Amino acid sequence: MTEQILALVHAPVAGSPEAAIALALVRAAEPADVVREALGPVAERSTGRARLFGTAAAKLHLEWAAVVAAVAALDGAADAVVAGYAVARAVADGLGPHHAAAGWCLETTAGTVAAAAAAARVLDLRGPALRRTIGIAATQASGLAALKGTPLGAAQLGHAAATGVEAAFLARNGVTAAEDPLSGRRGLFALMRPTDES
Repeated sequence: MTEQILALVHAPVAGSPEAAIALALVRAAEPADVVREALGPVAERSTGRARLFGTAAAKLHLEWAAVVAAVAALDGAADAVVAGYAVARAVADGLGPHHAAAGWCLETTAGTVAAAAAAARVLDLRGPALRRTIGIAATQASGLAALKGTPLGAAQLGHAAATGVEAAFLARNGVTAAEDPLSGRRGLFALMRPTDES
């Protein structure tokens, strides 16, 4: 399944008014002052911007907020949002329907990997660099469902976006990761899908 998900990152996508609108809303949103204050000067960097935009996207209740935030932070186009959405849905399918019931926040678990995929599309990472991006993100993908709808839940989505952006930059600079980070024996799906699920 990892190969199919990697293939989604640079697959041709149709124009999506919804993705473009989501991107415009996030770029226009005023991020929470408390998050900006906590980040300080880091808020001007791409990962800091992703955190701020992620917090704003969560408050706007946008689908796959981490994806939109990652693309906004890198000044990417709507096609990267569409690709990120496709990856998010595929990762969510791989995690299975009981992932959220086990207490995980699907929007941050799948969203972290999807934000990394969207960032990789914006940065045009391919081949080994793309695989490394997904691997670096997968090893950090998590979030608690109990936080949904709270201020920390919004910050959690911002963290997912920042992690995705950071994964892409780390991979671009040669940091390595697992060869099969999603469907491998010790990949994300094996470790975060409930064991009683077929």
